[in-house]
Amino acid sequence: MSRDYHILVVDDNYGIRRFLKEFLTQEGFYVTEASDGMSALKLAIEEKPSLILLDMRMPGISGMQTIAKLRDLVPKTIVVAMSAYVNARDIREALQEGLIQHFIMKPFDLVEIRVLLNDLLNNLFRIQS
Repeated sequence: MSRDYHILVVDDNYGIRRFLKEFLTQEGFYVTEASDGMSALKLAIEEKPSLILLDMRMPGISGMQTIAKLRDLVPKTIVVAMSAYVNARDIREALQEGLIQHFIMKPFDLVEIRVLLNDLLNNLFRIQS
């Protein structure tokens, strides 16, 4: 079932993008990547990924601005926020206000990522069926 899902990895750090792409590809997902919010928005419109892993701190438009635009452009796409700065005020507020439903702390725990993505995508599959 994993191959049916497209995941877009958005992070300004090349090493993190490559690491996640390699891991997720080995998990059986189709993976594309973007290095900033503007590229992510373009790819999201063109490719309509099932899920987006989105870094919250990037140059250019922020993760929060990108999430707001993604909600309008691809409302059915699941967005999982990622950050090493869990105590950042904007992330706490976004979680409390429901702007972010899913959050992954950096550095990553691959088991946590695997479980979260499988749960989210299995729920998406059940909803679509």
